Amino acid sequence: MTKITHLFFDLGGVCLTNGWGFNSRKKAAELFDYDFEGSEKRHHQIIEKFETGKISRENYLNEMIFYEKRDFSEADFIDFMESLSQPYESSFEVLEKLSSQGNYNISTLNNESLELNLFRIKKFGLKRYFIDFFSSSFLGVKKPDADIFQMVLLITQTVGEECLMIDDREKNIEGAKKCGFQTLHLPHVEDLEKLLIDKGII
Repeated sequence: MTKITHLFFDLGGVCLTNGWGFNSRKKAAELFDYDFEGSEKRHHQIIEKFETGKISRENYLNEMIFYEKRDFSEADFIDFMESLSQPYESSFEVLEKLSSQGNYNISTLNNESLELNLFRIKKFGLKRYFIDFFSSSFLGVKKPDADIFQMVLLITQTVGEECLMIDDREKNIEGAKKCGFQTLHLPHVEDLEKLLIDKGII
């Protein structure tokens, strides 16, 4: 097997809680007391543009929530959205070990809207661990589309066999495999260190 030189971590579900997934949106609807089903229909119409950086958070929220008068402000809603992001401490311990060893180029490869991604990078000090941030909102394309994986290989000037993609979602793992990446599927975040040990990474 080709030696792995580059590690690519998903963020939501691997290093941090999901930023704005289904459960987060449901919590928001319950807290702010608006029609969840209606907002979900609107969400699914624009989420692709939102996560690939084609529309701003302001435009997204105007389409999804603030198309009518609300008894809460956009600022309050954004504060809530950001409060949902929490670190997985066990994953950060793994990142500390990998960073201190210095054996790999470590980057993120994730689907996330621009403002939320920038907030999470700063909030959790992710530049301590990752040299590059390959976000769907930066690159204009999402996992599991092959284009994002091919773009990352071109930017890093490496080949798939030298890359390990770590992701909690099976469809993203399959997309990476099709582009030649070695992969690690992580359905349970607490298993990260053990699985990396099993692969000889740590």
